[in-house]
Amino acid sequence: MAPPKNLITIFLLFVFTMINVCAAGRGAAVIRHNPTQAISNTCSRTRFPNHCVNSLLKFPDSFTASEQDLVHVSFNMTLQHFSDALYMTTSVSNIKMYPRVRSAFDACLELLVDSIEALSRSLSAVIHKGGSTQDVMTWLSAALTNLDTCAEGFEGVTGALKDHVVAKLNDLSQLVSNCLSIFAATGGDDFAGASGENKRLLASSPSNEEKFPKWVGRIERKLLDTPLSEIQADIIVSKDGNGTVETISEAIKKAPENSSRRIVIYVRAGRYEETNLKVGRKKMNLMFIGDGKGKTVISGGKSVFDNVTTFHTATF
Repeated sequence: MAPPKNLITIFLLFVFTMINVCAAGRGAAVIRHNPTQAISNTCSRTRFPNHCVNSLLKFPDSFTASEQDLVHVSFNMTLQHFSDALYMTTSVSNIKMYPRVRSAFDACLELLVDSIEALSRSLSAVIHKGGSTQDVMTWLSAALTNLDTCAEGFEGVTGALKDHVVAKLNDLSQLVSNCLSIFAATGGDDFAGASGENKRLLASSPSNEEKFPKWVGRIERKLLDTPLSEIQADIIVSKDGNGTVETISEAIKKAPENSSRRIVIYVRAGRYEETNLKVGRKKMNLMFIGDGKGKTVISGGKSVFDNVTTFHTATF
């Protein structure tokens, strides 16, 4: 039985209102109406200067921060906003929703978690100088892309949930955009003391002498150059039961989490109809190989006509 629309709307409005009131209450005591010179200068370089100033004025660490300090302060403040958004989202995750809305909602929940991880890495890199300028720009851009993907999932959907989610996404997108602008304006100065080994160079098109980008390690180059018949696979997928497992989903599940080395999954020839293949964020360093084009075929049947978002229709 479909949930009553009026009841859902009233409940959502109540939950979101209470969360916003609590958030406002936390920041009310620290609001300062006049920005410091450092805040004014920093926010003038962003696409959304008013939002930049207003959000930093509610964050106490910004009052005594220099322009250089405001780089990690803005990251920290944005991360807090994302954490609040995740809390807001999970607080209504148990209510009944129409299938199409549920698919969009679940996608946003997963994308928010991914974005928080990307922002956490960015903040850690800025504070501890444990990454490169390109890394931080990539992580922040990924967070922006995640927000766009989340918003796209609600296209064609109406109701209070969509209205509140889209409004929050717009707020978060502006914050991340401002972080990108603030960080880019520093010219990567925060990484002046970073060790060279952490600064991976994103090479342009490989030359004839070099087949791989510079950041591809020696072990990976050797593995990519190895003929298929000589590769020692960690997991073998075979439909006839003569491998380690019979399905690709089983192989992904069997692969270790947070692996420090490359895990090779060899998928033997055959057509694999699998509708829910997902490589989780903890399934690191996986490499899939097959028997060639037209021999190893992976397909799935999910589409938006099944009341799922495009985000949930990918083969992998």
